[in-house]
Amino acid sequence: MLKRSIAALAVMVIVIACGSPSTALTGPTAASVAVQQGDLPAGMQKCDLTGDIDSFLNKSKTKDPNTYTSTKSEWDAAQKAGATAAYAAFYADSTAHCATVGSNTSDISTATYKLVVNFVIQFKDEASASKGYTTESIFGFSAAQLKTGGAPVVEGTNTGLTANSIVLSISISTQSFYVAVWQNKAFMVILAILNIDSATSKKVALAENTRIK
Repeated sequence: MLKRSIAALAVMVIVIACGSPSTALTGPTAASVAVQQGDLPAGMQKCDLTGDIDSFLNKSKTKDPNTYTSTKSEWDAAQKAGATAAYAAFYADSTAHCATVGSNTSDISTATYKLVVNFVIQFKDEASASKGYTTESIFGFSAAQLKTGGAPVVEGTNTGLTANSIVLSISISTQSFYVAVWQNKAFMVILAILNIDSATSKKVALAENTRIK
């Protein structure tokens, strides 16, 4: 269900200088939508892997070549489906656990520590983003894939997010998982939170969703 291929994304924050010196493109970007430190419980630390897609790929190329290869292939496919930018945000409850996330020997789906993995993909338009949610698998995640594990899910506006959204929240032994995938306007968001209570996890998702305006 949660595979080690939780590898990552990232954004090109687009800033355009047009004619006048300080004119810039306005509106949300993948980076501005992504999980922020203030969304999370105290003590959570931003991990070094956090950044735009190019940054993530460059870091993983030497640290974890297998992740680099699979993520590069997935990003290329997402671009063909209309993706224009992507951003990955990683947070863990300690510096040591951040280092574990970046290790090529780690399987973060087995983590028993607090961990947040967030992928935000920006598409060229809302139609492409909607198609990405309904028919595509982006970075190995899709609504259909979340249903295949047999665990109960909540879909649509009942999630508190959008009509195109799905949430899986489950506890297994010493682990808990909150996984939300949703589309809002030109953005598709993938949020996986491990070992943080479901009420807090939902607040993180809602805070992120409100930044898509």
